[in-house]
Amino acid sequence: MTAGQPLLAGLDVGTTHTKAGVFRADGMPVAQRHAITPPDAEAIPDTALRLLAECVAAAGAPPLALGVASMAETGTFVAADGAPVGELLHWRDRRAHRQADQLCEAVGREAFFATTGLHPSAKLPLARWIWLRQHEPDLLRSGYCWANTADLVVAALTGTLATGPTLAARTGAFDITAKAYSPGLLDLAGLRPDQMPPVAVDRVAGHVTSSAAARTGLPAGTPVVVAGHDHLAAAWAAGVRAVGQVADSMGTAEAVITPVAAPPPPSAQPTGTSVGPFVDGRSYCLISGLSSSGGLVDWLLDRVAPVTEPDRHRWFSDLVDPSNGPPTGITVQPYLQGRASPEPDPHRTLSFHGIGPEHTLADIGRAVLEGLCMQVRWMLESQMRISGRRPDTVTVFGGPTANPTWMWIKAQVSPVPIVVLPGQQSAALGAAQLAGQAIGVEDVPPTGQPLVLDPGSAPEWETTYRSQFLPLVRAADVDTPDSKEQA
Repeated sequence: MTAGQPLLAGLDVGTTHTKAGVFRADGMPVAQRHAITPPDAEAIPDTALRLLAECVAAAGAPPLALGVASMAETGTFVAADGAPVGELLHWRDRRAHRQADQLCEAVGREAFFATTGLHPSAKLPLARWIWLRQHEPDLLRSGYCWANTADLVVAALTGTLATGPTLAARTGAFDITAKAYSPGLLDLAGLRPDQMPPVAVDRVAGHVTSSAAARTGLPAGTPVVVAGHDHLAAAWAAGVRAVGQVADSMGTAEAVITPVAAPPPPSAQPTGTSVGPFVDGRSYCLISGLSSSGGLVDWLLDRVAPVTEPDRHRWFSDLVDPSNGPPTGITVQPYLQGRASPEPDPHRTLSFHGIGPEHTLADIGRAVLEGLCMQVRWMLESQMRISGRRPDTVTVFGGPTANPTWMWIKAQVSPVPIVVLPGQQSAALGAAQLAGQAIGVEDVPPTGQPLVLDPGSAPEWETTYRSQFLPLVRAADVDTPDSKEQA
């Protein structure tokens, strides 16, 4: 314990970074570490356990429980001894686009959404399993089981393969109403329910083994919890836990998350918004995704930041400063990897419109932020129509919140006030808090003061959104196939 409070540990295996932390029950970090997420399945548990060991050693006292969160739609098959077989199947992998179309034809888009809350998409594990059945059938042998990214880490810690509802629900083969894998959907890939990791409904997946204790410094027998989808765990840490609240989780990708009491009607299906279980195990949530948010800024920096610049994100923050001024007049479609929601279109591309000789590199950088913020507003408005509720605020958190100009533009574009949380809110913290919940340790609201930004009053931002951004991104593209993508 620290200052009379129990300690809890959290891990988050994200798209770009793996993060570990030991936290007090009030959310204050005691020790934190991070590293680049390895590209192969075998190295992921090693990296996670190494970071965890460093945090436990630095904390000076053992945490009572550990929660593990991770990116969704990513994993691999494992053999009976838990060893990964084949490559890590990543959510960014789009090779299964034809299989997603086959899935849609076999099941029907509406029926698939009614069962899974998802939309047929190349990034779904189910589509890639169908691809494997057609191209690499040996990887689907009856002795092999699927493991989501977090499941690999949990298995390394506990010797038990298990997952959480929020990760199972992103496979494309999980019935969110029955809360069980669908034999009919799995059969499309030649798989059976017993080849899926059991869903730990109470979230306690297992306990730290003696060998894992030696590697991490955690006491043998420490409870390990599958905290699930990292965006949802981060929303929990941000205090977005009830119907009527909305989270804007920012990172390499960005997700708008709205807890709801029940799945929406089928009329929500055309918006590209997905629905699935929430991390509390009781309610559901709407999810709209933007696959390249911070990732789009990184793409730009790869091309324009000085190669000698040691901190290119600080350089970019200085470039787009000051945090005021009118819209740039440049309209950006911020789609590096297609558009997931609203009006899904996997073939929609990144484009810049309206650049003139008067525009500078700083204008182009600001225009990228404007496009990202307007896309997120469109996602938010879509969810507001589905839920039938207008939130009082939107809670924003994640690494990009460190850029003040980005947050200022987000506030100008937002239809409601935004609450920007301090930097310690993260999926690793949410994973730790969910682990505490599972063993009866209630977390305390964090002490950090949020930054509340009211919507902009300047009419040119509303005009830019309504008259320039929306007509551009909703315009039909005659060179683009009519296809659908998932949030």
